[in-house]
Amino acid sequence: MRILYLAPRIPYPALDREHVRPYHQIRFLSLRHDVDLVAFGGNGSEWDARRLMRRFCPRVQILPPPMRPVEPASARHVLSTQPLAVRRYQSRDLMERLDALSETRRYDVVFAYGAAMAPYGRAFPDTAKLLDLVEVSSLRWRQYGEAQGFLASAVFRREAARLRMLEVQAAKEYQRVILASDTEAEVLRGLCPGNRRIVSVKTPAPPHAPLLRRPSGVPTILFAAHMDHLPNQHAAVMFAKEVFPKVKARYSDAIFRIAGRNPGTEVRALASIDGVMVDDRVRDLRELYANCWVAVVPHRVSRGVRNELLESLTFGVPTLASSEAFVGIDALPGTDLIVADSVDDMADRIGQLFESPTDRDHLGFRARRAMLNNYSHWSIALRLEEVVEAAHRESLLPA
Repeated sequence: MRILYLAPRIPYPALDREHVRPYHQIRFLSLRHDVDLVAFGGNGSEWDARRLMRRFCPRVQILPPPMRPVEPASARHVLSTQPLAVRRYQSRDLMERLDALSETRRYDVVFAYGAAMAPYGRAFPDTAKLLDLVEVSSLRWRQYGEAQGFLASAVFRREAARLRMLEVQAAKEYQRVILASDTEAEVLRGLCPGNRRIVSVKTPAPPHAPLLRRPSGVPTILFAAHMDHLPNQHAAVMFAKEVFPKVKARYSDAIFRIAGRNPGTEVRALASIDGVMVDDRVRDLRELYANCWVAVVPHRVSRGVRNELLESLTFGVPTLASSEAFVGIDALPGTDLIVADSVDDMADRIGQLFESPTDRDHLGFRARRAMLNNYSHWSIALRLEEVVEAAHRESLLPA
């Protein structure tokens, strides 16, 4: 089949946790199909990205990103009926490009990645279409609103309502809507009763080799995430202010290291806490994962599959996660990782891991084994192939 893949950003570098899912989807599809890629660039690495993606796609078109900064609380956005993500990626250039492609090339399937690309599928009304939403974002925004003040809560609730309309409409228009876990798929089915077009396809485990563990001489806790993402900011602040002081009281030399790009003012201010380090210049996280004693994923928003958790487990690092972060992960709590929620429980479980190097080694080994068993690239590739073929067959049936 001939497939057109639409992405809001070029999936490069391939090992970046945000790009693992679209990158491997393109790689899997290219094994049997002719895949064209159209995506926005803008991070200064378009040349390297094009060279990499041409290994899988004979035609790669990278467009300049739309210069459309959108503030959630701005009057223009408040009066709009479109979600924030859709407005941010509105592009007349991309629409014109897709209109030209629809007239000059015949595609069997159009594969759109992310809610931002959902409206662009309408340029191909007679073609089988798939949309990978990854998660039910409307509920995530609603959860954001519940933790905000009155005015901010109203903005978040409005955004949640817009996203819900988009998700429900996509389930009607697209032959298949894909989520990253069975949990997320069940949530969307609840919003669209009777809809059989909603399926789940896991995110492949990052293709990292096992680490040669070299634990630091001091007990180190690592939280590695993109700090420009609101749930990650909240998680870092909560852990640094509530959990880490209890650990520090028992282990005076303990260190909590926050590693990730674009930390905001609130996250940077955490460096004033004794033992907390904020590092936004790390290019390769493998050294940090190899040296840390425990990785933590202490999120309080239970939407989607946390790529940070998949990454630490794949590296074979002993990991502690909250119940919210553990949602949608195919692993066994207590066997492959530690799941804890209360501040005291988190601090106690980390202290137990600090006391026992053997327990840390066993937990890390089982974590990597779970990822290799449950997030195998080939099993996910076969599942993706089944979904694509089912969507194509359905599009051929008479209305």
